[in-house]
Amino acid sequence: MKAIKKFETKIKGLSQKEKVLLKKLVLAAKLIAPLYLKQKNNKYPGANFYPQDISKKEIERAAGKNPAILNPYTFVEKNRAGKLVAVPFHQKFKRELTRISKILKEAAGLCEDKNFKVYLKERAKDLLSDNYDKSNIAWLKTENSKIGFVIGPFDRYLDKLFFKKRAYMAWVGIFNKEETEKARKLVSLVLKPEKKYLPRSKIAKVPKIRARIEDSLIFSGLIADFMFVGNNLPSSADIYLIKKHGTIFTIFDPTIKRRFEKSILPILKKCFDKKIQKKYSKKELQAAFLRSVILHEICHSLMRYEDATSRLQEYFPFFDELYTDILGIKSCATLLLKDVISSRELEALLLVYICRNLHWAIQYKKDKHLVHYATGGAISLNFLIGEKILKKKNKKLFISDFKKLFISITELSCLLDYYMALGNHKEAKKFIEKHGNFAACEKECLSKVAKLNNRKS
Repeated sequence: MKAIKKFETKIKGLSQKEKVLLKKLVLAAKLIAPLYLKQKNNKYPGANFYPQDISKKEIERAAGKNPAILNPYTFVEKNRAGKLVAVPFHQKFKRELTRISKILKEAAGLCEDKNFKVYLKERAKDLLSDNYDKSNIAWLKTENSKIGFVIGPFDRYLDKLFFKKRAYMAWVGIFNKEETEKARKLVSLVLKPEKKYLPRSKIAKVPKIRARIEDSLIFSGLIADFMFVGNNLPSSADIYLIKKHGTIFTIFDPTIKRRFEKSILPILKKCFDKKIQKKYSKKELQAAFLRSVILHEICHSLMRYEDATSRLQEYFPFFDELYTDILGIKSCATLLLKDVISSRELEALLLVYICRNLHWAIQYKKDKHLVHYATGGAISLNFLIGEKILKKKNKKLFISDFKKLFISITELSCLLDYYMALGNHKEAKKFIEKHGNFAACEKECLSKVAKLNNRKS
């Protein structure tokens, strides 16, 4: 079935009861994929959440009379009279969700981890009510649980019309204690310096940022479609929960390795001159990629604004993904000063960052629902090309000066900070239209990697 990805991960250190529990969770994850596929529709900006023959303004007018129309957990449909009505997820998928809920209750009965047991019970209930607050709070207490499991509708990337509706996804993984400890050290270092915020901005301070690295067993639904290398929950829309209870970001080891081998490294070899290729070892670049992803996820929680989603609306994800990438790089100044990373390691991270942006631009040609990531990548590439830091030489890309590259990214972070902190919908639209086009980076960068467009990534 589509929207399911399995990984060859060796299961170690689990009791027989835990292995049975794990099988039940994998089954539950598989059952979420058909629900996601009924939500997905790449041919329409609103996916299958809204009728395609109804305009955005008509939906907004209907939502003015019935707020459930834009509730994140409803489908908008026409009744027999042609009136728009909201159908909750848990009603539309009652039969499927009842089965999944039953499996989670059975899994909870096998669970010896107290916190994980509570979470499974609460998630089993919440799937049937479309209110995930209790299970989200319970999940935040499972940061050290041996088994990692998330299931439900969370990220809003399918809804390019309003960026409201949430798509189903699930994952199952095994806690990687050794790698998690390294990631948590990085969290503490990045969080240590006091951050500065723009005046009048409604900053949402996050009380605790938790980290997990997992050896994944299965992805299902949206996460399998997007093949995330990391994920941060609760969702940015649940700012009231984040402010009170904090977040957990999860890094998925198999997709980190896969993305690096299938995309980042080939792009580097195809795009950049041999001098740059020879300067950094594969091991250095792979470590830089992992570090960049961890920093990205840390910064998802580091700078949250209470009103950003309401101000920017459907343009929020364009800024959010790019902004967190840029902030992650900016935070390297602290790591450099504390001798946590060297100048060479920072250079490798900057190089990988450019390759990540090229990756999204390439992927967008094949899959238009990646528009949020790809547009952010185009903005960054266009900025660096405009600053004449990313150039072509003998038909290959080269970086004129890594120090200037780092300074330019810091300048870009200041620009993006305004939009995230104070910018409005009209300003965001104008910025995206002006700087998010692919014309310049197509001419300067993407033509070099055209052959990679047919690669599997």
